Amino acid sequence: MSPKSKVRERAFPIVIVGHIDHGKSTLIGRMLHDTNSLPTGKVEELQASCERRDAPFEWSFVLDALQLERDQAITVDSTQIWFHTETRRYVIIDAPGHREFLRNMVTGAASANAGVIVIDAKQGVSEQTRRHAYLLHLIGIPQVVVAINKMDLVDYSEERFKAVESEMQTYLQDIGLNAQAMIPVAAMHGDNLGERSKNMPWYTGPTVTDALDAFPRPT
Repeated sequence: MSPKSKVRERAFPIVIVGHIDHGKSTLIGRMLHDTNSLPTGKVEELQASCERRDAPFEWSFVLDALQLERDQAITVDSTQIWFHTETRRYVIIDAPGHREFLRNMVTGAASANAGVIVIDAKQGVSEQTRRHAYLLHLIGIPQVVVAINKMDLVDYSEERFKAVESEMQTYLQDIGLNAQAMIPVAAMHGDNLGERSKNMPWYTGPTVTDALDAFPRPT
């Protein structure tokens, strides 16, 4: 694909969902950084702000900053966050929580071509995880990736990943939703988001961005 055709290509819309505290905002913030999709100097600006407040930096702060810009009608559309890989452009339809997701489901999420479900590896599949997956199924999202996050909190355990993977796969099969990939990630550190993790050599599947790039466009 030529650079010009890539620019003209319509962005591929995805919706990212996850139970509160399962790390969805961290995953999005880190992925924006790792795909060079943030404004120049944004991360350094946030890191400096954290240092002034003597507070640890978190990747979820990236979304907080973008939310402020949205509120001021600067840079980012009110319901969408943009990023790109070497293959295509994406737009994230923001779904920050259960109530917000229900509202966005009506106004925007139904137009997504794919979904990403984020699960905390330590906490496992929650009732809200199931609810979000079922909603994706109801609104007809045809393609789903599951990111089993916070693998660093379970010592990058293959056994723990497979346990969560098996539980989620069973539920998805029960509701008739197929996950094209289930990926162990540690979003805080960037493991298996855009680059393959050295901490999980036992995993040989795609990264999150690889899985998204592999989704075919609807005809």
